[in-house]
Amino acid sequence: MFFSLFLVTFLGFSSFSLALDTASMRPRSVYQLVTDRFALPSSSSSTSCNPSDRKICGGTWAAIEDHLDYIQQMGWDTVWISPVVQNIGGTTGEGEAYHGYWSLDVSQLNPNFGTASDLTSLISKIHERGMYFMLDVVINHVAATSSSNFSPSSSYGAFSTSNDYHPFCWITDYSNQTQVEDCWLGDDSVALPDLNTESDTVINYWNGWIKDMISNYSVDAVRIDTVKHVPQGFWKTFTSSAGIANIGEVLNGDPMYVSGYQSNGNINTFNYPTYYPLVRAFNSTSGNLTELVNMTTWVNDIFPDPTLLGVFVDNHDNPRMASYTSDTALIANAHAFPFVVDGIPYGYYGAEQGFSGGSDPDNREPLWTSGYNTNTTLYTMFKNLNDVRRAAFNASNSFYETRMNVTQMGNNEILIVKGPLISLLSNRGQGSSGTVTIPSGSSGWGANVQVLDAVACEIMNTDGSGNLDVKVNEGMPRVMIVETSKGNVCSGGTSNSSTSTKSAAGRRADAGQWGQVGWTVVGTIMLVMGLCG
Repeated sequence: MFFSLFLVTFLGFSSFSLALDTASMRPRSVYQLVTDRFALPSSSSSTSCNPSDRKICGGTWAAIEDHLDYIQQMGWDTVWISPVVQNIGGTTGEGEAYHGYWSLDVSQLNPNFGTASDLTSLISKIHERGMYFMLDVVINHVAATSSSNFSPSSSYGAFSTSNDYHPFCWITDYSNQTQVEDCWLGDDSVALPDLNTESDTVINYWNGWIKDMISNYSVDAVRIDTVKHVPQGFWKTFTSSAGIANIGEVLNGDPMYVSGYQSNGNINTFNYPTYYPLVRAFNSTSGNLTELVNMTTWVNDIFPDPTLLGVFVDNHDNPRMASYTSDTALIANAHAFPFVVDGIPYGYYGAEQGFSGGSDPDNREPLWTSGYNTNTTLYTMFKNLNDVRRAAFNASNSFYETRMNVTQMGNNEILIVKGPLISLLSNRGQGSSGTVTIPSGSSGWGANVQVLDAVACEIMNTDGSGNLDVKVNEGMPRVMIVETSKGNVCSGGTSNSSTSTKSAAGRRADAGQWGQVGWTVVGTIMLVMGLCG
């Protein structure tokens, strides 16, 4: 009896310690990739891949494993890949299901990406590095090549009867929440039959499914697609069943609307309300910084916890920042924003290589054409920004929970104070320079203090009053920390997420070590029990 209780307790503790909870998600920085476009297996006979064709190009889970150094050395500690479940096959009017979002049978893995052992191996290798794995899930719908004639069948696994779906209707009015939740996405080429997420059968299946996926594949966090198309009440039980950190897509720019999902659905959303003014602020030298400042203040005021939001510039659904402008300084300032504000920074593969794809599907380029170059300006900037974010936590263990203060400094700069990180972002653009004085009353810096800019890797000195005259060189961002707190920022070495913030990022490495020791203990006890029996 004692042994049984010990074993259950131990296994429960071991399982819990391997996943991210809400609080331990704050220190993370997440790299998103499209599996089909990130890396080809070495055995691939062709590297051709035109995003506009919407065809399967051949990227696999095993090939991602071969390029984890590329991700980790950029400073990212969490890897988010495309949905892993089986998709519809063949060619449709919208191309092939290369992206993973057209679910067929969610009880099966997508054979285009590899086998169960391939996925397990990838996640294991991620964990061995002290990194984390984020699973992307599509709960709202499945996919079909017909609309009003759609007929569920055994091909859809658990969702094989008409009672599992809402009756066919297209969403025609996105201001009508009933339509948004009950009607279908897609079009006549690829319809997305809307699952009846009010049905106990559907609810119970999804709650059991997510538990199994997390258990079977050691999932650390979950990203949830099309959240606003499912009633908020569903998400409370789903996220409770998952029991790990979540991030959800509520594609809407209204902060009042989006904040309701964190308030009522237990979903920590992507910060779409800030995304739109962020793009407008930095897509030209006449961008509206006031709108961005006002929105960040509004979000800070009405969200229960803005430090848990996902902050991003690029993703697979929206045009890349570099599609709006070729100005390298504007692009750099936009990409610096997620690292220096409240929330969790999310990067999208290819941004570090200057990819400039516009709307879907052009924003889903193959990364292998870049040669995985680690010497680009943005690759280095992302590494330094990941490092300085961790250094800020090492200097102040309340950093991730500290609420920022954002103010506009003249026509072209905003000052973001999230102590001990002080950032000056500019939309002057490349080739333009100027000087902005940061007063000690805003920064908290003392007299004659050395300050490191993590972007230019330049040391500056405050004056006798603690003020700092900051030159905006070539329109580039300034992300500053007191030099004595810099850690390994600008050291030129490899970012090590598993040691730089031991209390949070190191949990995965520690959990892995404890797991190895623990299983040895369990094995020994079982052997003894067997011998004694």
